[in-house]
Amino acid sequence: MRIRLLKKLRRRGRSQINIHSITTSSGMVMGMSYGYNDDKYSNLFNYGDTKEDVLKKAEKIYIEDYLRSKH
Repeated sequence: MRIRLLKKLRRRGRSQINIHSITTSSGMVMGMSYGYNDDKYSNLFNYGDTKEDVLKKAEKIYIEDYLRSKH
């Protein structure tokens, strides 16, 4: 039960942002354009972060908010 809930929350967290484009130079990620519906998902990208890094940050924010709302 817990594993299914965690997978569901991760999927929802990842869907909170839409990555439109990624700019790279010599294999290093230089910039990323992404859309979001809530200001808490702004400024997720840091120099060198991959698409997966940004999605994991969105997951973390969503799960933390979910847990705060339950307590």
